[in-house]
Amino acid sequence: MGKRHYYLDTRVLAVFFFVSMPFVAFGSFVVVRVARGLLQDTVGGNLEQRALQTKLLLERYVGDQVVHLRLLALDESVRQALQAPARPASPEDLKRIEQAWAAGTDAKSLEPLLGSSLALRLRELTQVRPAVKLIQVVDNQGRLLASSSRAGRVLHTDMPWFRSLSTEGTEMGPYIGDIRRPAGGRVAVLDLGYPVDLADGRRLGAVYAVIDALDLYTVLAPVRVGRTGHALLLRAKDGLILASDESHKILLDPFPGFAAIEAAMRERRGFWIVPQTRKKPGEGGTETVEPTRLVGYSLVEQMPGPQWLVVVEQDLAEAMAPVEGITRYLWMHFIGAFGTVILLALYFSFKLETPVIEEELHLHEEHVPSGIKATES
Repeated sequence: MGKRHYYLDTRVLAVFFFVSMPFVAFGSFVVVRVARGLLQDTVGGNLEQRALQTKLLLERYVGDQVVHLRLLALDESVRQALQAPARPASPEDLKRIEQAWAAGTDAKSLEPLLGSSLALRLRELTQVRPAVKLIQVVDNQGRLLASSSRAGRVLHTDMPWFRSLSTEGTEMGPYIGDIRRPAGGRVAVLDLGYPVDLADGRRLGAVYAVIDALDLYTVLAPVRVGRTGHALLLRAKDGLILASDESHKILLDPFPGFAAIEAAMRERRGFWIVPQTRKKPGEGGTETVEPTRLVGYSLVEQMPGPQWLVVVEQDLAEAMAPVEGITRYLWMHFIGAFGTVILLALYFSFKLETPVIEEELHLHEEHVPSGIKATES
């Protein structure tokens, strides 16, 4: 019995390749989709971690400012000035001092507030720390005793920071205000206050400082993730931008898509995808479009008073760029492989239909034996 021979039918092979390609492509794109989700979770977790780190640095920065203010409250010259017997001031005197403070023309009336040794010391402190715009010492009646410059107010009785520190016997702690823009001013500032108490609990007064909020942004500025990733500081209750790369939005515009961050806080997730948002233009303005972003956040919790939210955002297109590039090349690979299979299938199909012997062969002339030719002749 002769050896059995097996032959590979190329048409069957081409059919199997043709049928298997869609399944291979579908499986590949499922894997890519899974990879996209994993990459999104990884980048989102990284943004959340950067937001947490930035929040800790922000709390440390504000804590350092409070420490400086507390050291000033413990200074002996401040305590002596607050313990000195105050000269009773009539309503007319207070009105005259307020007018002189606003106009800056009556140097004699302002001399006790700006020319004393304590005022000179406060002025030196502002020169050493340029971020501190104003330092004042206020007695327990809310009256100004010394100031580093002619700014702010003379009477602080109705100011929120003084009301929070004016009660004797309360726990000794700082006042940290929200970032605000003074009336008529263009620079955002942060208010800080610290009480001055004696050992027996009597409250002598307080020290008050105004800090340039731009210095607060120096904590956020180094945070960079790729080309579009950066950090912002928001007010937690309404999403108002308090510190940002775009200074024209500070204390004016809310964070685009803040509702998505609120949803993330309700879901207890540290990051969220903020969909594309459009802002309607104002008078004579142009419509602005914020792309889809991946946002990580962290709530500032270790500070009394303001409720702040540190946000680190990055454009979703940039965050997902590696997977998008792989998907594009996968499409090219699939189209190339699919086209190759089709061309091979066509080629082998036509090859199998080609006759073994050429059609133009003349059997009656070229392949007839010579004996038969002689008989016929």
